[in-house]
Amino acid sequence: MKAFAYIGPCLILYASGCLYIGRPVRSSVEPAIQQLQSATAGPQERLDALAADPNLPLGILMYQEARTPSGPNPVHLTIEQAIARALSRSPEIRVVSLDASIAEQGITASKAELDPMLFGRSTLEENDQPQASAYEIGRSSVRSVELGVKQRIPTGAEYSVTYGLTRTWDDLWYHHDLDRYAPVLAFQLRQPLLRDAGSQVTLAGIDIAQLNHQVALLGFRQKAEEVATEVITAYWRLSQAREELQIQEELLQMASDTLEKVEARVGIDATQIQVQQARFSLTTRQAQLVHAKRLVRDAQDKLARLLADPKTDILSDYQIIPEPIPEPDTQVPDQQQAIGLAMKDNPLMAQARLAVRVADINCKVAENQQQVKLDLVASASTQALRYELLQSHEDLTQAGHTSYSVGVVLEYPLGNRQRRAELARRQLERSKAVANLQNLADQIAVQAKERYRRVLAARQELQAQVQAVEAARIQLQAIADSEPIRDRLTPEFLLVKLQAQEALAESLRARVRALADYQVAIAELAQTTGRVLGLYQIQIPAAKDF
Repeated sequence: MKAFAYIGPCLILYASGCLYIGRPVRSSVEPAIQQLQSATAGPQERLDALAADPNLPLGILMYQEARTPSGPNPVHLTIEQAIARALSRSPEIRVVSLDASIAEQGITASKAELDPMLFGRSTLEENDQPQASAYEIGRSSVRSVELGVKQRIPTGAEYSVTYGLTRTWDDLWYHHDLDRYAPVLAFQLRQPLLRDAGSQVTLAGIDIAQLNHQVALLGFRQKAEEVATEVITAYWRLSQAREELQIQEELLQMASDTLEKVEARVGIDATQIQVQQARFSLTTRQAQLVHAKRLVRDAQDKLARLLADPKTDILSDYQIIPEPIPEPDTQVPDQQQAIGLAMKDNPLMAQARLAVRVADINCKVAENQQQVKLDLVASASTQALRYELLQSHEDLTQAGHTSYSVGVVLEYPLGNRQRRAELARRQLERSKAVANLQNLADQIAVQAKERYRRVLAARQELQAQVQAVEAARIQLQAIADSEPIRDRLTPEFLLVKLQAQEALAESLRARVRALADYQVAIAELAQTTGRVLGLYQIQIPAAKDF
């Protein structure tokens, strides 16, 4: 019974993993990222999520939530709300967020290789064979049970602790027809000394799984910034389209007013030539208005696709109304700062650096694997033999019959070509990862310079367009002021007036377009430097220094 008192707690501790020795694994996905990772809830609920119902061909485009059955559905939206909705509902974000969850399970699977394992075995053997003499066994019965724990530890060693009990009976006359009990308690250890030795090799799988998890999180961040940039671009393009529509409506109203004035002066100083000239301008601007309305609807659909919001269902009648857009922090870093930020914070650069770290681990493991396999093996056991079960365990606790063995096992393939080839392959993979990092750094640096120049050019163009609008407005006002004091309405004056209206409208459109281009250029530069979400105070965990 004393043996059971020692063995029981040990088995419980080993089976529960309380004696696990290992390095801590990084915590799971950060809470702020988890809020964005709604992938655990599965794909967005659609009426026909797999497009399997032939009677509902548009079901995969329809959301489960109810939509307004008729009439336009105005949706007032700030740019911050647009980015937040896209990040929380975008199908692309859901896809990459699943990658992070999958990679996190890889950490658990790698760590599980070091978990203790409980094993056991029970056998029953009955024999009946002819006897040549009274000193030979004719009939026998052997029952055995074995229970133990084994585990691999970070040093690379594998050990096992086993308790076994064998109950034997046979028909030899000097055994007096009694059962014999033989309990045994054994410990075995196999410790690699060269190949597979050390925590660096044993924990390589966990280290690589952790790095892959970080790569997946960076992929999530990369996609989040990409989607945010697309949303910012689509939002500004929608705002631009709506402004241009308003400008076109005002231009059309000018043409209508001009036509009314010309028609009112028919018979005085206006001829049919001036009337047709004004009417031509009116119809041309009406056609341009139709085109401007189409551009607004196209811009709305592009933004709605990114939002993936039931309120702006692609199949519904909706109208996205951008709220007054606050000016973002337009403090643009200089060119060298932009390149430095891109090298440090760009998610693609961080992923490439992690790929080099993974290649380093693989190289170190391959270097270890080409060594001689030299293992230390050791075992120790104590056992007893009695006709009574309790007496046998009492003898076991006294360790009266103890055995042990120590030795080494050597193994080395002649030539060792397989492991040398594996090391060469891993070294080439590392060289490839380093070359990819350097190539990516060059590409991102060039991209940062191009986008920085685009920001500067857009800002200069915006300043010029503001001045052009003011000049066009002054010109049109001067023409309007001179109209009442003219002797007669000439075709030349009417043409100059219509051209001045077109010039003002075009300068207004150019200013709106330049403003949108400027804000889009700022967002694209911020994406290159890995800081696009900070433009409008959209918070996700800051990038770690990898």
